[in-house]
Amino acid sequence: METIRIAHLYYDLLNLYGESGNVMALKQALEKQNVKVRIDLVTKGKPINFKEYDILYMGQGMEDNLEIVRKDILRYKKVLKRLVKSKTFIITGNAYELFGHDIDGKEALDIFPFKTKTVRNRIVGEQVYKTYLLNDPVIGFQNRNEIIDNDENNLFNVIKGNANNQNTHFEGIKINNFYGTFTLGPLLIRNPHLNDLIIKNLLESKGLKYHEDLDTPDYRAYHEYLKNFHIKASNE
Repeated sequence: METIRIAHLYYDLLNLYGESGNVMALKQALEKQNVKVRIDLVTKGKPINFKEYDILYMGQGMEDNLEIVRKDILRYKKVLKRLVKSKTFIITGNAYELFGHDIDGKEALDIFPFKTKTVRNRIVGEQVYKTYLLNDPVIGFQNRNEIIDNDENNLFNVIKGNANNQNTHFEGIKINNFYGTFTLGPLLIRNPHLNDLIIKNLLESKGLKYHEDLDTPDYRAYHEYLKNFHIKASNE
């Protein structure tokens, strides 16, 4: 039986807003596909062998903790630039900033050319997106005080809420199997169709079959939540 390995990166430092819930959503959905899952909790202090993993997940943290992670992860700059072409990355919240050119002038991983700038007014609220990847909307929540200047290779088109910055209606970034977004916490729990898309792409890249199942509590909860925004799913 195939084993999928997930690295929850800096789990102890970037751990706000239910980040572990996203990892559990991946695990449960993969196990329904009759795949074994191994989750490693990875943080600073020991060398990280990123090549061992199929999925690299990193989420939201306090600003001070993000700075600790920034300084630590820079030593992996070259290897991460290579792996972003072949591995699945799921990066949420302010961890997203680490993959740009810089954060308020401080060096970042420079995998993507965008720059991050801290702003005075905090950006908080519910989000509704459309994406070319899916037929149905993606819902979420943001709580940040940063903007980025990216307007290319975007993951989402903002229907309600906040974009990368005030001059665009796009949010997040999607290149290869890299999914980056300011959207927080249980993104994959609230959006089982996005979770399943990521898993489907991963399994098929390994020559494994994916079995669709839309009749689950997660999908029913998603459809109910859409009603808060007076939105119907495409199959309703």
